[in-house]
Amino acid sequence: MAQRRAMRVSTPRWTDFRLWLGLALVVGAMFAGAHLLSSDGDDVTVWQATRDLPEGAVIADLRPVTVSLGDAGDDYLAANDVVTGRMLWPVSAGELIPRRAVVAGDLAGARLVTMPVDPLRLPPDLMPGDRVDVWATPSERAEALLVPQLIVPGVTVASISEDTVGIGGQIAVVLTVAEADVAEVVAASRGGGLDLVSVPLSSQRPRDGSLVEAADALS
Repeated sequence: MAQRRAMRVSTPRWTDFRLWLGLALVVGAMFAGAHLLSSDGDDVTVWQATRDLPEGAVIADLRPVTVSLGDAGDDYLAANDVVTGRMLWPVSAGELIPRRAVVAGDLAGARLVTMPVDPLRLPPDLMPGDRVDVWATPSERAEALLVPQLIVPGVTVASISEDTVGIGGQIAVVLTVAEADVAEVVAASRGGGLDLVSVPLSSQRPRDGSLVEAADALS
Protein backbone atom coordinates (compact mmCIF):
# COMPACT_ATOMS: atom_id res chain seq x y z
CA MET A 1 0.00 0.00 0.00
CA ALA A 2 1.20 3.42 -0.86
CA GLN A 3 1.90 5.57 2.09
CA ARG A 4 -0.19 8.70 2.32
CA ARG A 5 1.68 11.91 2.72
CA ALA A 6 0.70 14.04 5.68
CA MET A 7 -1.08 17.29 4.77
CA ARG A 8 0.64 20.25 6.30
CA VAL A 9 -0.83 23.73 6.58
CA SER A 10 1.83 26.27 5.76
CA THR A 11 1.95 29.27 8.04
CA PRO A 12 2.35 32.75 6.49
CA ARG A 13 5.86 34.03 6.41
CA TRP A 14 6.97 37.66 6.63
CA THR A 15 8.70 37.13 3.32
CA ASP A 16 5.40 36.21 1.60
CA PHE A 17 4.57 38.89 -1.02
CA ARG A 18 0.83 38.37 -0.58
CA LEU A 19 1.07 39.16 3.12
CA TRP A 20 2.81 42.47 2.46
CA LEU A 21 0.32 43.33 -0.27
CA GLY A 22 -2.59 42.74 2.10
CA LEU A 23 -1.00 44.92 4.78
CA ALA A 24 -0.39 47.69 2.23
CA LEU A 25 -4.04 47.63 1.18
CA VAL A 26 -5.23 47.86 4.78
CA VAL A 27 -2.90 50.74 5.62
CA GLY A 28 -3.84 52.54 2.38
CA ALA A 29 -7.53 52.24 3.20
CA MET A 30 -6.89 53.68 6.67
CA PHE A 31 -5.05 56.70 5.26
CA ALA A 32 -7.73 57.28 2.61
CA GLY A 33 -10.45 57.26 5.25
CA ALA A 34 -8.51 59.66 7.45
CA HIS A 35 -8.02 62.00 4.49
CA LEU A 36 -11.73 62.00 3.70
CA LEU A 37 -12.60 62.75 7.30
CA SER A 38 -10.09 65.61 7.48
CA SER A 39 -11.28 67.13 4.18
CA ASP A 40 -14.81 67.34 5.55
CA GLY A 41 -13.50 69.88 8.04
CA ASP A 42 -12.78 72.33 5.19
CA ASP A 43 -16.42 72.45 4.10
CA VAL A 44 -18.22 75.71 4.85
CA THR A 45 -21.74 76.90 4.16
CA VAL A 46 -21.78 80.27 2.40
CA TRP A 47 -24.22 82.43 0.44
CA GLN A 48 -24.59 81.99 -3.33
CA ALA A 49 -26.39 84.34 -5.72
CA THR A 50 -29.39 82.80 -7.49
CA ARG A 51 -29.56 85.66 -10.01
CA ASP A 52 -27.28 88.36 -11.39
CA LEU A 53 -26.67 91.11 -8.83
CA PRO A 54 -25.46 94.28 -10.56
CA GLU A 55 -23.42 97.00 -8.89
CA GLY A 56 -25.58 99.00 -6.48
CA ALA A 57 -28.34 96.39 -6.32
CA VAL A 58 -29.95 95.57 -2.97
CA ILE A 59 -28.56 92.18 -2.01
CA ALA A 60 -31.28 89.51 -2.25
CA ASP A 61 -32.12 86.13 -3.77
CA LEU A 62 -29.37 84.18 -2.03
CA ARG A 63 -29.22 80.52 -1.11
CA PRO A 64 -26.86 78.64 1.22
CA VAL A 65 -24.45 76.15 -0.35
CA THR A 66 -21.85 73.94 1.28
CA VAL A 67 -18.49 73.99 -0.48
CA SER A 68 -14.85 73.30 0.29
CA LEU A 69 -12.88 76.56 0.15
CA GLY A 70 -9.87 75.78 2.31
CA ASP A 71 -8.10 78.90 3.54
CA ALA A 72 -10.37 81.11 1.39
CA GLY A 73 -13.46 80.30 3.45
CA ASP A 74 -13.31 83.57 5.40
CA ASP A 75 -13.34 85.59 2.15
CA TYR A 76 -17.02 84.78 1.53
CA LEU A 77 -20.18 85.55 3.47
CA ALA A 78 -21.12 82.66 5.73
CA ALA A 79 -24.71 81.45 5.62
CA ASN A 80 -25.15 82.34 9.30
CA ASP A 81 -24.28 85.99 8.56
CA VAL A 82 -27.19 88.42 8.41
CA VAL A 83 -26.68 89.97 4.97
CA THR A 84 -27.97 93.48 4.28
CA GLY A 85 -26.79 96.31 2.06
CA ARG A 86 -25.93 96.73 -1.60
CA MET A 87 -23.52 95.26 -4.10
CA LEU A 88 -20.26 97.14 -4.50
CA TRP A 89 -19.47 95.30 -7.74
CA PRO A 90 -21.47 92.85 -9.91
CA VAL A 91 -21.83 89.19 -8.93
CA SER A 92 -23.26 86.75 -11.46
CA ALA A 93 -25.87 84.09 -10.76
CA GLY A 94 -24.28 80.99 -9.30
CA GLU A 95 -21.29 82.83 -7.84
CA LEU A 96 -20.47 82.95 -4.15
CA ILE A 97 -20.82 86.32 -2.40
CA PRO A 98 -17.44 87.81 -1.40
CA ARG A 99 -17.49 89.71 1.89
CA ARG A 100 -15.96 92.78 0.29
CA ALA A 101 -18.59 92.86 -2.47
CA VAL A 102 -21.31 93.95 -0.02
CA VAL A 103 -21.49 97.38 1.57
CA ALA A 104 -23.87 98.61 4.22
CA GLY A 105 -26.00 101.68 3.81
CA ASP A 106 -27.34 103.59 0.84
CA LEU A 107 -25.05 104.25 -2.14
CA ALA A 108 -27.32 106.98 -3.49
CA GLY A 109 -25.07 109.68 -2.02
CA ALA A 110 -21.84 108.12 -3.27
CA ARG A 111 -20.05 108.87 -6.51
CA LEU A 112 -17.72 106.81 -8.70
CA VAL A 113 -14.61 108.86 -9.47
CA THR A 114 -11.99 107.69 -11.99
CA MET A 115 -8.44 108.44 -10.90
CA PRO A 116 -5.33 108.20 -13.15
CA VAL A 117 -2.66 106.49 -11.05
CA ASP A 118 0.88 105.48 -11.92
CA PRO A 119 1.24 101.66 -11.61
CA LEU A 120 4.18 102.13 -9.22
CA ARG A 121 2.10 104.31 -6.90
CA LEU A 122 -0.58 101.82 -5.96
CA PRO A 123 -0.47 98.43 -4.20
CA PRO A 124 0.57 95.68 -6.65
CA ASP A 125 -2.20 93.36 -5.45
CA LEU A 126 -4.95 95.98 -5.40
CA MET A 127 -8.41 94.52 -6.06
CA PRO A 128 -12.00 95.81 -6.23
CA GLY A 129 -13.36 96.06 -2.72
CA ASP A 130 -10.04 97.06 -1.15
CA ARG A 131 -9.91 100.18 0.99
CA VAL A 132 -7.26 102.81 0.25
CA ASP A 133 -6.15 106.23 1.45
CA VAL A 134 -5.74 108.79 -1.34
CA TRP A 135 -2.61 110.96 -1.10
CA ALA A 136 -1.58 113.75 -3.46
CA THR A 137 1.95 114.94 -4.16
CA PRO A 138 2.38 118.32 -5.88
CA SER A 139 3.93 118.60 -9.28
CA GLU A 140 6.87 120.96 -9.86
CA ARG A 141 4.51 123.71 -11.00
CA ALA A 142 2.04 123.29 -8.16
CA GLU A 143 2.28 125.81 -5.34
CA ALA A 144 -0.69 124.87 -3.15
CA LEU A 145 0.98 121.77 -1.73
CA LEU A 146 4.59 121.46 -0.65
CA VAL A 147 4.45 117.98 0.89
CA PRO A 148 2.26 114.93 0.24
CA GLN A 149 -1.19 115.45 1.68
CA LEU A 150 -3.90 112.98 2.66
CA ILE A 151 -6.89 113.84 0.49
CA VAL A 152 -9.46 111.30 1.66
CA PRO A 153 -8.98 108.22 3.87
CA GLY A 154 -10.54 104.79 3.60
CA VAL A 155 -12.34 104.94 0.24
CA THR A 156 -13.34 101.76 -1.56
CA VAL A 157 -11.94 100.62 -4.90
CA ALA A 158 -14.83 99.94 -7.30
CA SER A 159 -12.82 98.75 -10.30
CA ILE A 160 -9.32 98.76 -11.79
CA SER A 161 -8.41 98.97 -15.45
CA GLU A 162 -6.23 96.11 -16.68
CA ASP A 163 -4.50 98.28 -19.30
CA THR A 164 -2.46 101.43 -18.90
CA VAL A 165 -3.71 104.62 -20.54
CA GLY A 166 -2.29 107.99 -21.39
CA ILE A 167 1.23 109.13 -22.18
CA GLY A 168 2.52 108.30 -18.71
CA GLY A 169 1.16 104.75 -18.76
CA GLN A 170 -1.25 105.37 -15.92
CA ILE A 171 -3.96 103.00 -14.73
CA ALA A 172 -7.58 104.08 -14.36
CA VAL A 173 -8.77 103.28 -10.83
CA VAL A 174 -12.43 103.93 -10.00
CA LEU A 175 -13.06 104.90 -6.38
CA THR A 176 -16.36 105.04 -4.51
CA VAL A 177 -16.27 108.49 -2.93
CA ALA A 178 -18.77 110.31 -0.74
CA GLU A 179 -20.40 113.19 -2.61
CA ALA A 180 -18.90 115.74 -0.21
CA ASP A 181 -15.35 114.57 -1.06
CA VAL A 182 -15.67 114.52 -4.85
CA ALA A 183 -14.44 118.08 -5.50
CA GLU A 184 -11.32 117.61 -3.39
CA VAL A 185 -10.50 114.25 -4.98
CA VAL A 186 -10.93 115.55 -8.52
CA ALA A 187 -8.82 118.64 -7.78
CA ALA A 188 -6.06 116.46 -6.34
CA SER A 189 -5.98 114.30 -9.47
CA ARG A 190 -5.28 117.40 -11.58
CA GLY A 191 -2.81 119.10 -9.28
CA GLY A 192 -0.11 116.44 -9.06
CA GLY A 193 0.69 112.77 -8.68
CA LEU A 194 -1.58 110.47 -6.73
CA ASP A 195 -0.70 107.62 -4.39
CA LEU A 196 -3.16 104.97 -3.27
CA VAL A 197 -2.11 103.52 0.08
CA SER A 198 -3.69 100.22 1.08
CA VAL A 199 -5.65 100.13 4.34
CA PRO A 200 -5.20 96.70 5.98
CA LEU A 201 -8.33 94.92 7.19
CA SER A 202 -7.10 95.20 10.78
CA SER A 203 -7.01 99.00 10.43
CA GLN A 204 -10.32 99.51 8.67
CA ARG A 205 -12.85 101.49 10.65
CA PRO A 206 -16.01 103.07 9.18
CA ARG A 207 -15.71 106.84 9.10
CA ASP A 208 -18.43 108.99 10.68
CA GLY A 209 -20.98 109.81 8.01
CA SER A 210 -19.36 107.49 5.47
CA LEU A 211 -21.77 106.04 2.96
CA VAL A 212 -19.65 102.97 2.34
CA GLU A 213 -18.75 100.67 5.25
CA ALA A 214 -16.66 97.52 5.27
CA ALA A 215 -18.85 94.45 4.82
CA ASP A 216 -16.88 92.57 7.50
CA ALA A 217 -18.36 94.93 10.08
CA LEU A 218 -21.57 92.92 9.70
CA SER A 219 -19.95 89.75 11.01
